[in-house]
Amino acid sequence: MVSGGLLGQLLVQRKQWMWAVVLLPLCGGMYYAQRQLFPATPHLELPGAAPGNAWVEAFVWARDHTPNDAVFALDPEHMARPGEDQHGFRAIAERSMLADGVKDEGAVTMFPRMAEDWHQQVAAQKGWRQFQAADFAQLKVRYRVDWVVVEAPVAGFDCPFRNQQVAVCRLP
Repeated sequence: MVSGGLLGQLLVQRKQWMWAVVLLPLCGGMYYAQRQLFPATPHLELPGAAPGNAWVEAFVWARDHTPNDAVFALDPEHMARPGEDQHGFRAIAERSMLADGVKDEGAVTMFPRMAEDWHQQVAAQKGWRQFQAADFAQLKVRYRVDWVVVEAPVAGFDCPFRNQQVAVCRLP
């Protein structure tokens, strides 16, 4: 704020065209940085518009087509997967999910009493990308998981939603 005020007072003063000279490169740099950080997500996400990100599309489908008390499991590292762009499942889907290994780790540092549950849930999902039906069945028994978001549909699972990147599947 101070820098912007000084810039306006000393450099730009009353020359309106100077604001464009100063702000256009700044805005261009910010746009470029945003596209590098979140390449799979549209620059503008407008209310009511269809999601432009495959993961968000799946999360919205889960919100609109699964029971409110549904419990989901996702790759504990899903927020770091290509194309996911750090979108939060819980916020978009408005559903419960097992602990993840990316964002929930920060919450554990603030609320240490959660550490044991977080650690157990992340450990139960270790090797997620090689999970088979029996591994998902263990999550269902242990944590009451009844839905999963996976990058490749699992044989024998009912996956009512699929797109080019992920599938939302009901556990048998």
